[in-house]
Amino acid sequence: MPIPTLTQSIVITLIQCLLVVIFVFVVVPLTVFAERKVLGYLQQRLGSTRVASGHIGITGWMNRGMWKWGRIPVLSYWRGIPGLVADVLKLILKEDVIPAKADKFVFFIAPALSMVAAVVVFAAVSFVPGVFFTFPTWFPFVGGLPVSGGIADINVGLLWILGVASVGVYGIVLAGWASNSKYPLLGGLRSAAQMVSYEVPLALSLLAPVVLSSSLNFAEMSKVMATGLPFWGLVPQIIGFLLYLTCGFAETNRLPFDMPEAENELVAGFHTEYSGMKFGFFYLAEYINMTVVAALAAGFFLGGPWLLPFGLQGLVNPYLPRFLSWFGEPHAIFFVVKIIFLLFTYIWVRGTIPRYRYDQVMSVAWKYLIPLTLFNLLLAALVRCFAV
Repeated sequence: MPIPTLTQSIVITLIQCLLVVIFVFVVVPLTVFAERKVLGYLQQRLGSTRVASGHIGITGWMNRGMWKWGRIPVLSYWRGIPGLVADVLKLILKEDVIPAKADKFVFFIAPALSMVAAVVVFAAVSFVPGVFFTFPTWFPFVGGLPVSGGIADINVGLLWILGVASVGVYGIVLAGWASNSKYPLLGGLRSAAQMVSYEVPLALSLLAPVVLSSSLNFAEMSKVMATGLPFWGLVPQIIGFLLYLTCGFAETNRLPFDMPEAENELVAGFHTEYSGMKFGFFYLAEYINMTVVAALAAGFFLGGPWLLPFGLQGLVNPYLPRFLSWFGEPHAIFFVVKIIFLLFTYIWVRGTIPRYRYDQVMSVAWKYLIPLTLFNLLLAALVRCFAV
């Protein structure tokens, strides 16, 4: 296989960055759309499931057209997508209002900080180990060269992910402070307390895969967790997955842990004073962070690019017949499907479980999750000790 030059490596890296950005900005709008559809069905509400708008103009025309398409089984799912198109146009075209007494520089930089931190995390996420695809020979400049399954194969990839993701907290806190308003400030303070509290059990829950795999590299951890553990390694994986997912809900400010933006208490929390695309950045950052949490859960607990979760792939592979060998190999499609399933779980929980009180949110973190994650870390250490 040819070795790329420095310039070719830079070009390939830029192409990988572009592919990741396209993936993120395709998944996020579809998740927003799916959230409306799923919540509509869960709660039996009129909305994107059954209502055709009588509005005039492009959006109304699209909506009526989609309603007619709804008679076709496959196309019926997309009924209501004009509402998503209208929301995107509204965010882009809406007036950008800045409070008179706000700290304008910090007010401006806060949403960008949250947005950039959420996207940059994907630099260390590996969608598939080794080569993802190879450019065809006729492709200009980089023809015949391989493209890896991740942008950066970092030895301490998990530290990079946790470190960069925690920077997004500053965007929320700064937004609450810079608005120079009471409700955003309360939302920012709640966010700081909640995220600091849940960072501890979240990191501890991810230490179990680190102990079990003896690595901090994303691809290596994913491979060992999927194919390199004994049968009793199931126990710390299942417990760790449930604990991590609970912490992930809190870290992304989703129900039942959406204290920083509890609309019945704080209007909209830290982003009350934001409008236009500044608000859109916070909105996008939340859904991108959901995708990051889903990617880590899929990579470290659900088998990553392998088909079966919780280390079952390594137990099943020796017994797979030759004609089913494709299912025993890593494929990016498995990884993406698991991410989509976990995003659906986010929506499912939002439509099912009511919000906790603030004192309950803090109690769950310090009284229950931290002791449980420490216990699970001990289990992982015992598995690692007797597996070697």
